Amino acid sequence: MFKKKEKVSDVIFTPNPQVRVRAINSSDSNNVILNKKKYPFELNNSIKIDVITTKRKFEIFILKGYIWNGADIPRIFWRIIGSRTDNDFLIASMVHDYLLDFKVYILNEILKNQISPREYRRLTSLIFRHIIKKQGTNTIKANVMAWCVDIFQMFNKRGWKCLCRMN
Repeated sequence: MFKKKEKVSDVIFTPNPQVRVRAINSSDSNNVILNKKKYPFELNNSIKIDVITTKRKFEIFILKGYIWNGADIPRIFWRIIGSRTDNDFLIASMVHDYLLDFKVYILNEILKNQISPREYRRLTSLIFRHIIKKQGTNTIKANVMAWCVDIFQMFNKRGWKCLCRMN
């Protein structure tokens, strides 16, 4: 029988995320400066995210202070897509990075191993796509970006090694 693919129906933030750029101070050590350059964004409030799909509903919490690097868009594509610091991608990149940073916990504890790592990888890309579309990115650009995110994750075997033993 044909298995219907999961689609994201909605992603709801409570409250809306407040993002700040991490400023470099003259008193910062070299390591802190490098860290702030690599991860320039910080969540300035704790948020709850409800993810509603055609197959499930779950919630995750991101605590105040979570840091991330923005969208990983190669510089060569910035003129076509936008830069990694583009506001249209900022919230989506935060959620996507969080879903990847805590994938073992989310798969095991929140989703109770109901989906495979491959399905989870795809779901994170669909969530990213849904958020950037909701933020105003046109459908074609959102589809291309989500596809690129998914392809990158597919080939990033090292990032998914810890999950291979689960299935």
